[in-house]
Amino acid sequence: MNVRMRSMSVLPVVLPFFLVAALTHSLSFATVAQNRAQKESASFKNVEETVSKLLSVPVYTASDEKLLNEAGDGAALAITRIVGEQEMNSPETGKRILLILHLAFEVPQSIIERNKTPKAALRLLDQLEHTDYGRQPNLIGNARFEIKHNSSTGWPLEPVTLPGEPVIDWGHTQWVGNVLAWIATIKPGMTRSDLLRVFTTEGGLSTRTHRTYVLKQCPTIKVDVEFSISGNEAEDKITQISRPYLDYGHYD
Repeated sequence: MNVRMRSMSVLPVVLPFFLVAALTHSLSFATVAQNRAQKESASFKNVEETVSKLLSVPVYTASDEKLLNEAGDGAALAITRIVGEQEMNSPETGKRILLILHLAFEVPQSIIERNKTPKAALRLLDQLEHTDYGRQPNLIGNARFEIKHNSSTGWPLEPVTLPGEPVIDWGHTQWVGNVLAWIATIKPGMTRSDLLRVFTTEGGLSTRTHRTYVLKQCPTIKVDVEFSISGNEAEDKITQISRPYLDYGHYD
C-alpha cells in the first residue's frame, strides 16, 4: 500500500516534466523557424531593392554583383514582383532583365541552395520571347542556354573562342555598354543638377565653368564638362561634355 501510494505520488510530478520539455522544444523550434523566415525575408528584400535599382539604372557596384550572384532564381522572383506585363514590352526593360538574370546565374557555385533551380527565370524568358525585343535572333535562346547550363552543371558557361584568342567577358562587356548608354543621357543644354544624378566631383583643378566629373559607380570613368553660368549654380547649363574616358583618381 505504501509503495503504491509513493509511485502514484510521483506521477503528477513526472508527467508535467515531459510536457514542459516537449513544449519547450516546440517553442524553440518555432523560434528558430521564425528567425530563419525573418532572415530570408530580409535577404529577399535586399535582392528586391537591388533589382529595382538595376531596372531603373543598369549600373551596379561590386556589392550589387555579389548579392545577385547569390540570389539566383530569387532575382527572377523579384523581377516578377516589380515589372508589370506592359513594362515587359519595353526594349530597355528587356535588356535590363537579361542583365540581372545573367548576374544571378553567372556564378552558380555562389547561389544559395533554395534558389538554384531557375523556375522563375525560365518563365521570365518565355515572357520576354513574345516581345519585340525578345524576338531578336538567338537573344533569348542564348540566355536560356546559359542559365540552364550553369544551374544544371554548377559551373559557368565558358565562351567558345578560337585558339590563341582572348576570352571575351560578356558580362562586363554588357555592363560597359549599359554605362555608355547611361552616360549618353546627359547632354548639352541640361543642368549641373542633371549631371550630378549620374556623376560626382573629384579632386584636382577646376573652375565653375570647367570641371572633370567621375561616374558615381566607377570613379575611373570620367568626363570633362563645360558650363555656362546662371544665377543658381545648380542650374548652370552644360555647354559641352566630352566622351567618357578612363583615368586614375585624383585626390586633393
